[in-house]
Amino acid sequence: MQQARSTGQDARRARPARPVRGGRRALVAAVLACLLLTSCSGPQDDGSAPPSPSASASGTSGAAAAPLREARDGWKVFTDPGRLVSFELPEAWVVQPLEPAVGTYAPGSLHYAVRTPEGTTAAELHTGILTPEVSCPEQQRTPYYVIGSEPLPLTGEAPATTDIEPRFVVRLITGFRFFGSYGITDTVGGADRLACSLPNTVQGSDALGRFSFGDLEVLVPKAPAETGPQTVSFGTIGEAEAYYATPEFATVREMILSVRVGAGAAS
Repeated sequence: MQQARSTGQDARRARPARPVRGGRRALVAAVLACLLLTSCSGPQDDGSAPPSPSASASGTSGAAAAPLREARDGWKVFTDPGRLVSFELPEAWVVQPLEPAVGTYAPGSLHYAVRTPEGTTAAELHTGILTPEVSCPEQQRTPYYVIGSEPLPLTGEAPATTDIEPRFVVRLITGFRFFGSYGITDTVGGADRLACSLPNTVQGSDALGRFSFGDLEVLVPKAPAETGPQTVSFGTIGEAEAYYATPEFATVREMILSVRVGAGAAS
């Protein structure tokens, strides 16, 4: 992966003091009550930093909560404080909050980076994306290619037949090189395999808004002066296919395919 951004820490819980004999029943009752409350759970053990204020403010707002589940062996589950979104990630990876750009997202939206032990950003999660309508003149459309496309059961329910089902996609768009990205989408790229941009976003509930989980929210071709170390591009389609066929990317793919939201939280 070639993307990167900020940092975080984890914390260890101190061993509780042994209760005095007379308070044992009260302690047991308090623990049971806490376990029944969603607010006691917070994010599951994921090695992440404490949640940012924007993440904590999201709440459920009447939306169905993301399902609680157990991770496979060698993986763990991350769930945001409001239980809007959950996904699996390798045990050694961490989830860290990000500071959103002002005016780009709705208030109370969620922003997280998933990083490998080496500090590489494998994916970012953003909700409440405010996507402006952008025109696409015929002469600016350019060929794009789909390297991979798989159905994404975001809610564990069948998608609505009237909508394009959410999918995990790996796509290239043509500029002076082939620019690549991966993520989730519910939008067809463009007619005749031509497009100005390729959004990696899915429309969710009022609590989620339009959200993304991948390396880019939108893929666009860039001019040479606009590229940098974080730009993923290839000289040929074959190079791109080899890059996205590595075991390292297979782990990223499994993580993104594991994302789930509450029933009714995605349209």
